[in-house]
Amino acid sequence: MKWILFFSLLLTLNVQASNFVKGEGKFISQSEDNYEFVKEQLIHEAIKSIVTKKIQDMGLNADLYWEKYNERLNNAYSSLEANLKAKYNITEKSSSSQLNAYRKNLRLKKHNMRKSFGRMNKMLSKFVIKKISRSQKNPNYRMIRLEGSVDTSLLTKEYYALIRGTKQSDYGSLFVYPHFSLENITYSELGIDNENDFNGEISRNWLKWFSSNKPGNIANIELIGREKEELLNTYMKIPNDMVLSQVPEVFVNSLLIEIEAKILKVKYESKINSYEFKYGGEAFLRDLQSNLIIGSYEIPSEVKYYNLKENSNLANIVANHVYQMVRASFPQMIKNVKELTPITTINKVQLSNYKNTSAVKSFISLAEERGVKYSIKLEYESLNKDSADLLLYFDGSTEEVKSYFEQLKSAKKDLSYEVVESGNTLGIKFNEVIESL
Repeated sequence: MKWILFFSLLLTLNVQASNFVKGEGKFISQSEDNYEFVKEQLIHEAIKSIVTKKIQDMGLNADLYWEKYNERLNNAYSSLEANLKAKYNITEKSSSSQLNAYRKNLRLKKHNMRKSFGRMNKMLSKFVIKKISRSQKNPNYRMIRLEGSVDTSLLTKEYYALIRGTKQSDYGSLFVYPHFSLENITYSELGIDNENDFNGEISRNWLKWFSSNKPGNIANIELIGREKEELLNTYMKIPNDMVLSQVPEVFVNSLLIEIEAKILKVKYESKINSYEFKYGGEAFLRDLQSNLIIGSYEIPSEVKYYNLKENSNLANIVANHVYQMVRASFPQMIKNVKELTPITTINKVQLSNYKNTSAVKSFISLAEERGVKYSIKLEYESLNKDSADLLLYFDGSTEEVKSYFEQLKSAKKDLSYEVVESGNTLGIKFNEVIESL
């Protein structure tokens, strides 16, 4: 019994250790900083590094999280700065002593504010400081090594609250919309009187899988019923640049997984009761808020041979394979759901005067890569040699994104352009590149 207890204790300790994540922090102190203040700042920096690792482990977007976090923190700093300036009566005529007192207090309050901002000081349920050190060359350069266990529930809540923002409801629904296509065989030949006994059973089992693996940014998962199907079909007919203003309440901040499962009977040998089936299909993940497809999944074609015995149930065999075949794509769908970023505005963008379509692709790639703060995505409406019409999906105002494109225009020499406006369309007119001899 003692050996069993001892083994259990070791197992518990190993499990606890395995939950710990390593982090490091660095901080440059000033001469007036006391040890406790420096220690708190080091712990904060180490917590940030651990949170970054945990966000990545959860399959979420750490870059976008910190973009949004720092934007909010800087806004809080601005408010703090304005209040302190008023308190110290800071003007252009302020004395050196006034300015020094103001700057010293501002620094202290900023550092104290950031410790708890976004509940960062609550992110670790437990932690252990492994080492605190300083640089021999620069004693003010301090370092820490920390190991801690992340409160995953809190991090998930804070992550989605920050990413989704206050412009949208906290959480929405994930709707599953399956379609089944039978070719060269009927439900009767499968031994099924009511097709819903086949389609419905597979769909309900898919729904169970999604319910068991529901990500934190989804509150509800359900199959699309007849009433919502009619509403969805009507909504899909609205022009894409107008959907945000006309999205039905039930689809606000929600997602749709549309699945097309294809079943083809290739051959049947009646003498030996043998079947050859070919399976395949595709699926799409759509943000219903913006009607933007955020993921597409090809279900690889498979050929299956069945030599049926007397008591074999062909419908069960086919249904089980369809369920397993499509389910293989579900983990990637869930990963994409977790990475969902907000879309609050849709604009039309027209590109013109470009040298070739490669320039259009380069522009889209650069705009999306550097536009993570605004969750920028660009989709083609039309493309020809003279102009490209795009739909721009982003989180922010039109003025903000216009300012972003102004900043981006000198990022690459071969993508130099001017930003122009024409009605409700944002124009990107490329400049001619003069090549040196």
